[in-house]
Amino acid sequence: MNRPLAILATSAALTLAGVLPGTALATDAAASPSVPGTCATSYRGVVVNEICAIVSGDQVTFHGRTTPTNVSWTPRLVPFRLAAKIVDGAEIGTITPTVNVSWSATPVGQISGTLPCGSTAVATLETTEWGWPPAAVTLSVAASC
Repeated sequence: MNRPLAILATSAALTLAGVLPGTALATDAAASPSVPGTCATSYRGVVVNEICAIVSGDQVTFHGRTTPTNVSWTPRLVPFRLAAKIVDGAEIGTITPTVNVSWSATPVGQISGTLPCGSTAVATLETTEWGWPPAAVTLSVAASC
C-alpha cells in the first residue's frame, strides 16, 4: 500500500473506532492554562466547538474555540456566532466573527459581562457555515458572589 493510502486508511480506522483527530485538543482545554475555567464541547462532523467560562465574583468571560476533526482539513475562513445572556434577563453580547480555522485549536472570540449575584449566564457557540451539519455547544454558569 502506498503512503497516502496508508494515511487515509489509518484515519478512517481511527474515526470508525471513535478516535477523532483534533478531539483531544478540544477535550483537554479545561486543563490548558490558556483556556481556564469550566468548558463544554460539541462535535458535529466537521469541527469540535468548545466554549469555556471564567467566573470571578459577578464577572463572567466566555471564550470560544474550534478544532477541525479531519486530518485532511485545509485552513479556511469559517463563520461563527457566539452569544451570551443572563437566564431570564438581559443579553450580555453577541459576536459573529469569521475566523481562519487552522489545523489545530483556533480561538473564535470572547464575550465578557456582569452577572447579578445569584443569576446564571448561558452562552452558545455555533458554526454558521452553510451546508455543514449544525455544530453548536452551550454552557451555563452561575455568578459566584
